[in-house]
Amino acid sequence: MAITFTRSPFETSGTRNPLGTLNWVAWALVVIGALNWGALGFFGIDLVASILGSTPMLSRIIYAIVGIAGLYFLSVPFQGDLNDQR
Repeated sequence: MAITFTRSPFETSGTRNPLGTLNWVAWALVVIGALNWGALGFFGIDLVASILGSTPMLSRIIYAIVGIAGLYFLSVPFQGDLNDQR
């Protein structure tokens, strides 16, 4: 079993990476989710609920979008080289 290393999903040098923007947006959402979980775990503060106040439906939408970004990032290691034409 060989280990193969793929190009970074954020690398755009030389060629246009069609998923570059999607990867950056998903990365930002995952970081926001991680910071929210960190604040909740360490301080008991839910930042999303604190920012959005009394709109639980909007909070649930934000949580769902962050969750989808996390699920998307599970697939990134398996995407390989997007320009590989084998």
